[in-house]
Amino acid sequence: MTTPIRSRFATTLLATVCLLAVLVFTGCSKDRHVYRSTAVAPKSVSIVSVETGNTLWTKNVPIGEQLLLDFSRKGKGGEEWRSPNIPADKVEWETWTLDSIAEYGGNKMKGGTKTNSGSVDLPGQAIMIKVDILDPEVGTAG
Repeated sequence: MTTPIRSRFATTLLATVCLLAVLVFTGCSKDRHVYRSTAVAPKSVSIVSVETGNTLWTKNVPIGEQLLLDFSRKGKGGEEWRSPNIPADKVEWETWTLDSIAEYGGNKMKGGTKTNSGSVDLPGQAIMIKVDILDPEVGTAG
């Protein structure tokens, strides 16, 4: 006969294992990053190759907008992976008004207005995101 303590322990253990399996297979991260540009702190965001130090892409985020970066990687069999151990091979970017809210479920952003978008193929190397805070008068460049 199973005691209530053993039953609770088994249920908790099963729930923990299921949760960990879901996190492992989804990559634990959506690998999305949001940078807000305000009049006090206008931003310039760059993607830089760690191996070469070369800047692969740069965006001056217009004041009053925010930049969403969404990195993707292709794994074995063409599956998309979100693991940071696999270098990103593409980044999709969007600029949104500041009244948008990042939503890490179905949609990328909720509310607000998308003002621009694009995508950049990456060389499949380790990258870093460099964020510069610009002088307020420079931040108007887009």
